[in-house]
Amino acid sequence: MRITRSVSKMFEERLPSPSKETVQPRKSHPSKTDDGHYIIVNGRKWRATDPMAPSDVLAELKHFLAKGRSGARRQNRDDSEKRQLSRKTTGLAKLGLGERGKPEWWNDTNEGRKQRWENTLTQLRELHPSSSS
Repeated sequence: MRITRSVSKMFEERLPSPSKETVQPRKSHPSKTDDGHYIIVNGRKWRATDPMAPSDVLAELKHFLAKGRSGARRQNRDDSEKRQLSRKTTGLAKLGLGERGKPEWWNDTNEGRKQRWENTLTQLRELHPSSSS
């Protein structure tokens, strides 16, 4: 008599069930102040990202932030032009996210907040035309 099982079923049977020690804990989000204006990381307050920004805008701004940060880490000390571009990219992305600049996002109008991230994205796209979505 022939017994047939699906390959995935056989594979599952051979794997040990995960124990609690092998499961990695998920990274938790940093705690926020009661007013939601700041996040707390290692006991230090940092301005929180503007919660009004749409998810597509946040994704693009975070892309540029990562691009700027990784560029700043990689740049040769001798290449000040590339280093400056990386730092400008990081600063603009943080401005667009609402993590820098005046007025703070919670003191700005909704129109002012929208203008801030739209203007910032325009500048970032001009700095990095190949990264535009």
